[in-house]
Amino acid sequence: MKQLRVIVSSTRPGRIGPKVAEWVAAQASAQATADEWEVKLLDLSAIDLPFFNEEDMPRNGNYAFEHTKAWASEVFESDAIVIVTPQYNRSFPAPIKNAIDYLYAEWQRKPIALVGYGWTGASDATADLAKVLRHVDADVVGETGLVFPEDVSPTGELTVSDAKQAALGELFSALSRAVSGTVDEPVDVAAG
Repeated sequence: MKQLRVIVSSTRPGRIGPKVAEWVAAQASAQATADEWEVKLLDLSAIDLPFFNEEDMPRNGNYAFEHTKAWASEVFESDAIVIVTPQYNRSFPAPIKNAIDYLYAEWQRKPIALVGYGWTGASDATADLAKVLRHVDADVVGETGLVFPEDVSPTGELTVSDAKQAALGELFSALSRAVSGTVDEPVDVAAG
C-alpha cells in the first residue's frame, strides 16, 4: 500500500484547512482502487514546528532537534503528498514555507499535488508553492483549486462539483503514476 500524506498548511485559529484536508483524504480513499493509498493527515498546527532553528543547513541532513527528526520521518516515509493550502495575500501561508525549509533530501523527487482554496481557488498560492517545491527538487505533479463559495464555503462546508472531484481524481492518478515511475507532464486541473 502506498503512503499518502495530506498536509494542512494553515495554522491560524478558525481555519477551515482541516475540513478541506479531511475531504481531500476521503476523496483519495474513495477514488483509489483497493489497497492503493493509506492516507494520513498531517496538521502543521499540531506538528507545531518552531520558526526554523536548526544550526546546520537542511541539505546536510544533520538534524539536531526531535521536532525536525519527526517531521523528516513523516515526509520521508510517505510515497506521495497532497498539500492543502489557503491563499493569504496572494500566496501561501508561512507555516508551510517553514515546514519546507526544515528539510531538503526528504523533498527530492517526492510526488506532490497541491490543492488550494480561496476566493480565486488559490491559484497564486499554488503557483508560488510549486515554485518553492521545485527548487527543492520535489516532483509537483499538478494542482487544483477550490473556489469560494462554489466549491467550499468560507466556513468550510464543501459543495464540490462532480467535475472538480474528477479533477482531484486526476491528481491522485498523477501521484500514483509518479510513485510507480511513470513520467507525466504536470496536471493543471484548476478549470476542472
